[in-house]
Amino acid sequence: MAHFASVVVLLCCLATQSSGIVETNYHSTMSTLSGLISMEKLVKTDLLRYVERLKVVQDSILNFVHDKQPYDDLTSPSAVFEYLKHPVHAFHLIKRMTAGLGVIEALINKTRKFDPLVNVMEMRKQRLLPWDEDFTGLAGSLVRLQDTYALDLHELTKGHIRTEISRNRSVPGRLPLNARDCFNISQVALRHGFYDRAVEWAEQAIAKATEEEPPTIPKQELDTFYKAAIEEHDEVLRTVGEVGDQWQTYGVPVRERANRSTEFKAQLFDEEIEDDQVTENYKRLCRGEQLRTPKMDSQLRCRYYTGETGFFKLQPIKLEEFNLKPYVVVLRDLLQDRDLNDMIAFAKPRLEQSKTLCAADKDGPPSRTSSNTWLNDEDAPVAARVNQYLQSLLGLGTLFSRDEAEKYQLANYGIGGHYVPHHDYFEEFQTPSKGNRFGNRVATLMIYMSDVEEGGATVFPSLGVRVSPKKGDAVFWWNIMSSWEGEMLTWHAGCPVLYGSKWIANKWFGSYSNVFRMPCSTSQNASLGPLV
Repeated sequence: MAHFASVVVLLCCLATQSSGIVETNYHSTMSTLSGLISMEKLVKTDLLRYVERLKVVQDSILNFVHDKQPYDDLTSPSAVFEYLKHPVHAFHLIKRMTAGLGVIEALINKTRKFDPLVNVMEMRKQRLLPWDEDFTGLAGSLVRLQDTYALDLHELTKGHIRTEISRNRSVPGRLPLNARDCFNISQVALRHGFYDRAVEWAEQAIAKATEEEPPTIPKQELDTFYKAAIEEHDEVLRTVGEVGDQWQTYGVPVRERANRSTEFKAQLFDEEIEDDQVTENYKRLCRGEQLRTPKMDSQLRCRYYTGETGFFKLQPIKLEEFNLKPYVVVLRDLLQDRDLNDMIAFAKPRLEQSKTLCAADKDGPPSRTSSNTWLNDEDAPVAARVNQYLQSLLGLGTLFSRDEAEKYQLANYGIGGHYVPHHDYFEEFQTPSKGNRFGNRVATLMIYMSDVEEGGATVFPSLGVRVSPKKGDAVFWWNIMSSWEGEMLTWHAGCPVLYGSKWIANKWFGSYSNVFRMPCSTSQNASLGPLV
């Protein structure tokens, strides 16, 4: 009873603490996923105690059943009647069917009160255990990682990650995938529009099933699914084409894929870049491929930046230019560990699943997999410190209370956590007369609050720019032009986290309050100039 009470108390405490992460997906938030091991230990302890109670009940039942009675061998009604005429015999029969059987009834009822299913159901209700959506979400993350980073699928099914992002690094794992795992992942790939990857995972499932004894899934079921996956791939290719916003194929029927062309020519600095080109540039940049030519980088500089006030004269910030028009730079070692750690500590108990305005999220694969929260000016001392620091450096207003900037968006990306190519500026925004005093997002500052072991880069597919996350660094760019039109070439994306976890803080600056703080231009429709 004491153990059950302690479990209930723990559940209540955890439910209270988790109130801010009710909508968090386990597969997209490493800080939540890491706590799942502790929850599994709790569930294991509960199940083992339940088994011990079941053994007591089982022993009592077997003792009752195997306790031989004098009337067990009586076969005729007359013999039974003759036996029960004796008052002591009658007493023992009644005692056995009341007190004796009552002991077993009490044990069974007591065991029911400790049913671990009640605890497990409550844990799921409080979001302390993952849902089916988390399982399919993580399966989708594996497909996305394989697709983006061109992972060796055979090695991946053995539990190993081999990537060419940094020196062909290999990350060994301890647990392989079985045939049913590969089948489940193939189903998710098919549902998310990765028709080519669905075929490959189905092939891996078939290969695994032939090695297993017994197989984790019937081979006939696999063969039927594999045939259907090929037919669906070829039908999509025939009816709607090779690739789209929510689907991709080999570009040729599955049976002809060995002969498909793999030629690729990067298309950069083009506002009319096609969706499939954006996607291809995005993947290649995520893999660390170089798309820019030396001529494109010939005018870029690394320099010290002293900001808009004298505050940074003695300790300037290291600035590295990645593109000039539009202007994209990295501010090296912008924030110190104290501020970064304070932001993460504020965010962890408040994380919720990230929301987007992307309509595709309703039916297709999610455009963003992360969890985030918002840090207002007065929510924590770190917000005031960083606000003042950034205003002194950039010369832009940072206060949400004055409509100068948005709150800090603090986000955590777990396994496969990503954000597809998008713009930060609003396509349409209200004028001041209609109640909007913020305007558009004139600039973005993305602060890396953690290092990432593999993956998680920020890429600009139209510019060929790739920025690797480094704790304390920040990426800055202008989102609009001198005409206040959106800067089309600022398409950017967050590459999937391949190994580790990624924390970032976004700060978006409003155009109305910062109109006299932005760089001036003699041209009506020009990219905004550099930080000077």
